[in-house]
Amino acid sequence: MALAGAFLLTVAPSVSAAAPKTEAGQIVAIAKAQRGDPWRFGANGPSAFDCSGLVRYAYRKAGDLKVLGVSHRTAGSMYRFFKAKGLASKSNPKVGDLVVWGFSGHVTHIGIYVGNGKAVSTLVTGVRVHAVHAVTAHFMAYLHTGMSRKGANGSATLASQSSRPSSLATRHTKVAANLRTRAGTSHRIIKVVPHGARLKVLGKARDGRGRLWYHVTVGARSGYIAGWLTR
Repeated sequence: MALAGAFLLTVAPSVSAAAPKTEAGQIVAIAKAQRGDPWRFGANGPSAFDCSGLVRYAYRKAGDLKVLGVSHRTAGSMYRFFKAKGLASKSNPKVGDLVVWGFSGHVTHIGIYVGNGKAVSTLVTGVRVHAVHAVTAHFMAYLHTGMSRKGANGSATLASQSSRPSSLATRHTKVAANLRTRAGTSHRIIKVVPHGARLKVLGKARDGRGRLWYHVTVGARSGYIAGWLTR
């Protein structure tokens, strides 16, 4: 199960809640509203939480639990879920991303990034807003959920603006891959591109889960191909 994981090293002032214009804003607002609620092992709310219980509670109330992998209850399993998808890193956090801490590579604590170097999480002293590096457990990674790019009404404003490189780059498909109208697996398939096809890269985008897609042309057609299916 999830662990208490951490004590505060120093008391950091909480930050004011942002207007929930994105799913990330809604998630953060829900989590912050629990400030002061006590820690209790295995608790999922609404009046007591453990660390992963708070994360799941906020995501569930915002209607985004599936982003966490639904069945992933512990901090460690959520970390492994995101890491396996290439969505764990030590930099570039966005509001609504997750933060994990631990010792010797073992995850012991998880919270939600709220911006400005701070997170909201359930410490042994209860739900608090605190600096990412102000807990006794060591910072391990940010888990990129993509919630900061999703509209608060659930609309699929998922892909970031394509950035056009100064000159065309070339990539090739590693397997047969779907060419889609936009970045994201939910968008319409234009055609199936065969293994080894040459792709002219026009730009890049990320979907709502933070995954890289390439805006490409293949012959006379253009669209988006998942970056992890190319080389």
